[in-house]
Amino acid sequence: MRKPEFGLYFRMKKNDRNKNRKQLLPGSIRPARISFFIVMVLISLFLVWPGYTFFSSATPLIFGFPLSFAWIIFCTIAGFIALLTLYISDKKTGPGDQ
Repeated sequence: MRKPEFGLYFRMKKNDRNKNRKQLLPGSIRPARISFFIVMVLISLFLVWPGYTFFSSATPLIFGFPLSFAWIIFCTIAGFIALLTLYISDKKTGPGDQ
């Protein structure tokens, strides 16, 4: 009787198997991901009823925009910066690093 084929994983050297095992396992939650999640939750709260009521006036103009519209632009830019920071930090650590 012929032995079943175990695949490429078992034909690799032990060091290569450990490297691939790190890549297959899901990465741990890094502080950058936690801070990104917190920033996005805060931005979401600032754009709905409880947070938006503080900035819902049209009286002060910021760069020609009413305060309510400038607040939405600020939150969008803050979310973009948070996402860019997360992307850069993930790119530095790599897929299998912890």
